[in-house]
Amino acid sequence: MATRPTTRKSPGRASGRAGSAASSRAGQAARPTARATVKPARTTPAPGRARGPSPLGRAGGGAATAWRAVVRGRAAAALGVAWRAVVSWAGGGLPLTTLIVSVLGLGDAAFLTYQHFASSTTFAGCSNRGTVNCEAVTTSPWQYLFGSHLLPVSVLGLAFFAFMTAVNSPWGWRAPWAAVHWARLAAVVVGIVLVLYLVWAELFRINAICLYCTGVHVLTFILFALIVGRAAYSGIRAIPGRTDEQG
Repeated sequence: MATRPTTRKSPGRASGRAGSAASSRAGQAARPTARATVKPARTTPAPGRARGPSPLGRAGGGAATAWRAVVRGRAAAALGVAWRAVVSWAGGGLPLTTLIVSVLGLGDAAFLTYQHFASSTTFAGCSNRGTVNCEAVTTSPWQYLFGSHLLPVSVLGLAFFAFMTAVNSPWGWRAPWAAVHWARLAAVVVGIVLVLYLVWAELFRINAICLYCTGVHVLTFILFALIVGRAAYSGIRAIPGRTDEQG
């Protein structure tokens, strides 16, 4: 009777399979632990990318902005106080306006007088060609009154605005003497007549216009309108100050 040969599994092969199965189970059990312990890598910004402002920088910028706003507010308040003091000192309204116009005219006339005696032919912002030509006007024979070559028109303008600055000051408007107020009115009338003569010379004799001379003419017209209008409306009298009004 034939017998089947029995095959036995070698102990080495069985132990190898058991060991591989145990190692695979151990590896599967260790994977979650390894994943849990892995730390996320830090991401660094690209070299060309700018980082956003830090909270400290934002706080510092807000403080600087607030400080600038405080400084601007204090400066505006100081200017307001100074302006109110000037208005109160000048009397406000007409006295202040005429004083400002007179000071502007004094500066313009002083510049023209300097240009005359310095024999300068260069004027900032004024061309030396065409209709607007300061050089043609200031070097013409009409730069002297009636062509006398003795009395420059610029000197007359300087004297006129120096006098108007004095009589249009707060003390001039509050002066108790009628002669001061009559002198102011007479001076502005003479000044406007001289301005009309010079405008006629520029337009019909020199055929050129000087911007700086035109500034003097315009300021004289403004003074004439203010002073003559006040005289026609309120008469030739002083403007009372605060102490006079209270008394």
